[in-house]
Amino acid sequence: MARLSSATWRPIPVNYTKGGQARVDGVVVHIMAGTLAGTDSWFRNSRAQASSHFGTGKTGALYQWVDTADRAWAQAGGNSSWLSVENEGQGGDKLTDAQMNCVAEVLAWAHKVYDVPLQVANSPSGKGLGYHAMGGSAWGGHTSCPGPKIVAQLPEIVARARRLVAGQSIEEDPLAGMTKKDIFEAVWNTDAVPAPETSSTIKKNPTWQAVSVLTDISNRVRATEATVKAQAATIKTMAEALAKQDSAVDVDALVQRITSAIESVTVHLDVDDEK
Repeated sequence: MARLSSATWRPIPVNYTKGGQARVDGVVVHIMAGTLAGTDSWFRNSRAQASSHFGTGKTGALYQWVDTADRAWAQAGGNSSWLSVENEGQGGDKLTDAQMNCVAEVLAWAHKVYDVPLQVANSPSGKGLGYHAMGGSAWGGHTSCPGPKIVAQLPEIVARARRLVAGQSIEEDPLAGMTKKDIFEAVWNTDAVPAPETSSTIKKNPTWQAVSVLTDISNRVRATEATVKAQAATIKTMAEALAKQDSAVDVDALVQRITSAIESVTVHLDVDDEK
């Protein structure tokens, strides 16, 4: 008895050969041309004369219908020496990321239990992760199953299975192999930060490097500081001129009152802009 613990056990009463699995050379990938629920129902019908050891749904459901000690009826002449995994979808589809993870789980488990090599197989004489069409007429002549898009995904599925076996995350680390210089270049020297809407070149240059944005902000802050400094000097000059006309004028108090009035107007405008 061999069952994958992460798969939902959905045993079928018909359409398989008890104790008929002679050996396990690998895992064969199929496409259902239907839904997981529909396939689950069809495999329970004696008229189907078909089954699979495993099945995946597009959102990541993983079923096991047949114990791997028993022979599923999935790829004719390849049934007695290969495990099978049907995948929800139609011909021409690619496997979803979740389905790729499920198939990788099956392959990693087959490697641990049956010593299936973690490699792509391209013919019945090979071993590893294969696909239905590679068996030709001996495997039922299903030359479009599972389709070239899925066949192209097999190397990535094998890579994920290897990471599982190694105890790593099934998804590849996006920073794997990157140096500090690579990360620096990606963050600071890549034009990917949206340019300010006030940029005069925004139509031709809609994205900037991060350092360009910081430089622009710094320039704006310096310009604002210069404006405020000049404004303060002008206010003081005006207050001193008034004091010469009227000795009762307190220069410092007048400067403070004008400055506070300007600040209150600025705050009011900022609040209005947020509405």
